[in-house]
Amino acid sequence: MYFPSFGGSSAVPSAALPNAIPKKEDDGESITGKFDPSALERGAKALKELDSSPNAARAFEVIKLQELSKQKELQKQIEQIAAARAQAQTERTKTEGEERRKTIDHQQEQERVTAQYKAKLEAEAYQKKLQDQQRQNEEWLRQQHKQFLLQEEQRKKTEAEMLEMRRQQLREEKALEEKLQKEKIREEAKGRILQERENIDVHLRAMRARAAEERKTKLESLEKTFGSLGAAFSALLADKAKLTALVGSVTALAAGIYGARAAASIAARYVESRIGKPPLVRETSRWTFSGGPFSLLRPWRPRGAPQTKENIVLEKDLFQKLEFSKNSLLTTKAHNSHFRHLLLHGPPGTGKTLFARTLARESGMDYAIMTGGDVGPLGPLGASEINKLFNWAQKSRKGLILFIDEADAFLRQGRAAAAAAAAAAAPAAAAAAADMSEHSRNALSAFLHHTGTETNKFCLILATNCKEILDKRYKMLQQFMDRYIRSRSSSSSSSGSSGKSSSNSIVVDERINDEFLKDVADKTEGFSGRQLAKLVLAMQAAAYGSGTNALTLGLAEAVLKWRLKSHNEEQQKQQH
Repeated sequence: MYFPSFGGSSAVPSAALPNAIPKKEDDGESITGKFDPSALERGAKALKELDSSPNAARAFEVIKLQELSKQKELQKQIEQIAAARAQAQTERTKTEGEERRKTIDHQQEQERVTAQYKAKLEAEAYQKKLQDQQRQNEEWLRQQHKQFLLQEEQRKKTEAEMLEMRRQQLREEKALEEKLQKEKIREEAKGRILQERENIDVHLRAMRARAAEERKTKLESLEKTFGSLGAAFSALLADKAKLTALVGSVTALAAGIYGARAAASIAARYVESRIGKPPLVRETSRWTFSGGPFSLLRPWRPRGAPQTKENIVLEKDLFQKLEFSKNSLLTTKAHNSHFRHLLLHGPPGTGKTLFARTLARESGMDYAIMTGGDVGPLGPLGASEINKLFNWAQKSRKGLILFIDEADAFLRQGRAAAAAAAAAAAPAAAAAAADMSEHSRNALSAFLHHTGTETNKFCLILATNCKEILDKRYKMLQQFMDRYIRSRSSSSSSSGSSGKSSSNSIVVDERINDEFLKDVADKTEGFSGRQLAKLVLAMQAAAYGSGTNALTLGLAEAVLKWRLKSHNEEQQKQQH
């Protein structure tokens, strides 16, 4: 505790408050050599007055309290300074730790980079070592291969020399053997000639004796034969009844022989036309003599529904079209309608023949399979064989599917091209004439004669690799083989009446009315009567092919759209 001095003022020792009161440097102006005692006098006077005052004790207490307050404040400042120093020490320690950690991280990063660079150098050195080793191996292999080639060349050369020596030896042996054989044959021939010369007289005498004996025997036989014939002829001329009977017998025998031959030929042709198989047919389900007794069992074999999907793998759209055609064919047969023919075209190996054979065998109808290439070798007989084929097909009771594979072999563009070339120059006409022979044209004419009208006896399925070379008349053949859904009304116009029809087996949508038919007539402007018939009959086939025997508006519009597209494509081809 500090007490005030007797002069009435209190002071704190400088040792108790280190750095508590900052010292101010005195300016140069405050330093002087003069001393003014008036201030001390006034202070002493004030102390006296204070001591004589009754409140002196209380003033002293106040001063003490003020002094204590100042001491507390100074102590607080000391503690704050100590705390600031401790915090500064802590911050310095933290900063030093952070710097030390950064230094360690930097050292580790440098060590890692150094290790990576060292590893990279080692890898490059190892890679270079491997490359050097590979180059050495390649060089060694090259040397080995070169040495092997030299050895192989030397071996081949040695073998060739040995083979040539062996061949030369064989040639010499063969020549020697031939020489010895010739000498042997020459000596044997000389011996036989010498022997024959020595025995020639004996042989000549034996031959003369044998010839004389044979001549004598033949002369005696002829004398006896002609003598008997002369006597018989003289007796026959003398007896008129025997002469008449002989002439009649010979005449009857000749007539019987030639008549039997003609009757047998006629009977054979009749039997062949009824139960025989035409030469063009390679395979058929109908019974024929050539099929033997086992072919009789063919019609009674169980048939299931056509399962073309199990045997044929096709694209989805194409398979749906073929399924549609198959259903249309089977439904047409069930309703005894006229058949529509099928043309299967595409590259080889796409399943045309497989589909046609499967459909033919599993349809429940008779089938016959022929190849278009068989018509050409027949030459002038091609037309007659075509007639026999279709006459035979007309006699099928269950209906016949006639499958013609490679149809483009004889259904080519022929007379149309020849007629066009005839109007042009002579070289063009000659080139067109060479395109198709006269026999092929005759066969094509016979084919079109039998397929130019509707029929419910047979259905044609043609397969070709290139449909562009088929005769254009056959491309229109399906137009000739159709039947109307409903009979046309005589009071309607030609365009509208072609679509108006009636059938007991097909249910027609009520929306297919006169307005729809007028719209169809407008869209089909330019169609011929046959094309309109084909359009309506395509709708009938679509109804049969759908399996419901119903012609809906959507189905009719789809068929119309398809036919219009086909018509436009045909028109574009004709323009080009």
